[in-house]
Amino acid sequence: MKLSSCTLFKNTRINLGDIKITDYNDGMTIAFEDEVSENLCIVLEGKIHVKAYSVGGKNFTMNTLSPGQLFGDVLMFNKDHNTFPGSLITVGKTKIASIPNEEFSNFLKHDYDLLLNYLSMLSEKAYDLNYKSKMLSQDSVRDKILFFLYKEKQKQRTNTIQLNMTKEELANELYMQRPSLSRELIKMKQDGLIEYDRYSITILKDVRGE
Repeated sequence: MKLSSCTLFKNTRINLGDIKITDYNDGMTIAFEDEVSENLCIVLEGKIHVKAYSVGGKNFTMNTLSPGQLFGDVLMFNKDHNTFPGSLITVGKTKIASIPNEEFSNFLKHDYDLLLNYLSMLSEKAYDLNYKSKMLSQDSVRDKILFFLYKEKQKQRTNTIQLNMTKEELANELYMQRPSLSRELIKMKQDGLIEYDRYSITILKDVRGE
């Protein structure tokens, strides 16, 4: 996507031609876990996995960033907690725009529309964190799947939920291992709750995931 198409810059007067844009190949580490964030960045192409490691040494994907999404934004004004919670690793060829924190802070002081866009995107990120907190509070693997399906049914307004992600990415979204997800999907299909294929899950019975 073009930088001018990003929600952050809608109706603003920022000179986008001065913003640095960098291309990355697949599998490159942009930043390491616990590294200090020095820029506000926007994903323009490709994806970024935010990966962290458990005490036992296993890695897991905390989040996946897609075109139009920001990173470094939440850390910008936090002097005590301004390090990345996980390593940022590209998925496919990736293009990223970056603005030094001090420069972006100056932009915010002089462009009210940019400030509103920034606060709106932070608000959306806070909502997503609340959603993830609710996801983690679900008691079982099935409850997490049902919660996800219920929310997606509301969002997509259909009983056939388009996944737009791999089963591995869905497992990460639900905070579980891929084998656990596969086993429970099979059980739910056998119980007549769902049908599914590689690209979608169809709800056959009313879902209450809350």
